[in-house]
Amino acid sequence: MNKFKDPCTIALETDEVLMNIHNPYVANLVEMGYDRADCEMVAAAGRDVTYPRTIYGRTFDTKAEYDEALADYINGL
Repeated sequence: MNKFKDPCTIALETDEVLMNIHNPYVANLVEMGYDRADCEMVAAAGRDVTYPRTIYGRTFDTKAEYDEALADYINGL
């Protein structure tokens, strides 16, 4: 079954899928000399996150667990 219902929805959902595959803004920043990993991290900011979530090999089962680990890290700086 096709998940797209009308031309506007097709355009918006297709654009979101393509941006997840290749973000042209990230490519432009990399051409300007910025680090790709940093740009992709910033580009992903604000997206909805689900748990469990794995970051750099560490898995967090809940947002509270992630927030606690983040606070511990910041306090240790």
